[in-house]
This record gives sequence, C-alpha cells and structure tokens, in this order.
Amino acid sequence: MREPTGVAADAATALFNLPDFGVMSTRVGADGTRTVIVETDQPPGCPTCGVIAVRVKERRHQRLRDIPVAGPVEVAWSKYRWYCDEPACPRLSFFESTAQVPARARSTARLREHLVDAVIRSGRAVAETAAGFAVSWWMVRAALNEASLLRLPDVDALSPRMLGIDEHRFRSVRYFQDPATMAWTRVEPWMTTIVDLDTGQVLGVVDGRHHKGLFAVREELDSWVSLMPPSGRHFSRE
Repeated sequence: MREPTGVAADAATALFNLPDFGVMSTRVGADGTRTVIVETDQPPGCPTCGVIAVRVKERRHQRLRDIPVAGPVEVAWSKYRWYCDEPACPRLSFFESTAQVPARARSTARLREHLVDAVIRSGRAVAETAAGFAVSWWMVRAALNEASLLRLPDVDALSPRMLGIDEHRFRSVRYFQDPATMAWTRVEPWMTTIVDLDTGQVLGVVDGRHHKGLFAVREELDSWVSLMPPSGRHFSRE
C-alpha cells in the first residue's frame, strides 16, 4: 500500500519551522529520545564566488542544538560538502551553511535568540536558562555577549531618565597567598554596576562595592545627571 510520504514530510517541515531546512525523517529511540533529521531545501552558492553548486562531494551528519519542540528533541543536519565548478574560483569545495546555522556554528540562531529573551525579557537566571534549554552556562553567556554587541545602543549616546546603582559579586570568594610572607588573603570580587532603571541597560561597571569606585566615574555620572530632566534626577540602589 502506498503512503503519502511527501505530504507527511511537508507537514513535519511546517511544524518544525526551521527556516531554510526541510525535515527528511524522524525517529524515536528506545529511551524515548526524539531525533529530527533535516537538510537544506535549496542548493547553496559558493561563499567565495556565489555560483550555485550542482555536484555533491560528500555528506555527513552534524548534531545541532535547537529549541525544544513539544519537548526535548535532537536535531541531526544531513550536511553536504559541494564542489565549486567555477574555474576562476580559488575555492574547490565548501560545506553548506545557512542564516540559521552559519559556518562553524553548532547551534541554531533561533536557539540563541530564545536564550537571550529568557534572560533579558523574562528575567531568568543564566544557570536556570541553561538547564531549561539543556545547554551549557557558557553558551548562554556567549549568546548574551553577542546580543549586547549587536543590539545595545551606544552608552555615550543615551539620556537616561533615572540611574540605578547596584553591587554585584561576579565570582566566588578567592584566596591568594603572598609569596613573601606566605600569608593568605581573602578576596571577594565585587563590582558596582550603574544601570538605566527604565531599560535595565548597564551603563558602566567599576571595581569594588564602595564610594571609591564611583568617584572614578564621577565625571561620567555628572554628565548623565545633567542630561536627565529635573523630575527624574533620582538615584536608586537596587
């Protein structure tokens, strides 16, 4: 009996909804792990000359980290290496890449976007976000760093309405030994953060948790205060 496998594959692609990819097949392991095997839906162009590839050199499966889809899911990309048939192009072959999975990436762009939204918009802790999406703490931090460079405006161009000052310990307590006296010193790595209370954007970070650190950026603080409306010149210690 014939089955409409093409219709099922199209439905799976629509439900999985990963741009530039189509669902080839799915499987469920003995432990209940669901795996979705995908491939790109269009032949790629050479990244050097742009000529569309027509000949496949090799294929391999690459595991991708992606968002949960109706629960945890593993994604395997059936990834092709293509020949570049342009004689004038110095590149002989290349692996395909997409906007969702750029060259050398191991996770989808939509996963990184969800990680950033979970921390910034929902206010979830980095460790909690990493556990919820089954990724490492370092990946969440890397996604936040990337987003801060691409999305956040220039601090010097802002005119905050209200400033907030908060202290934050950015790592655990450390002990350092003086090689001369062999005495141990306890160091608590604190820093003071200056933020825009309306947006939550960090405006500046100084070492320590006392007034000496703030004096180091006093001129910058005075410039922000001068730009604030009189009714908004309030400081808040969070």
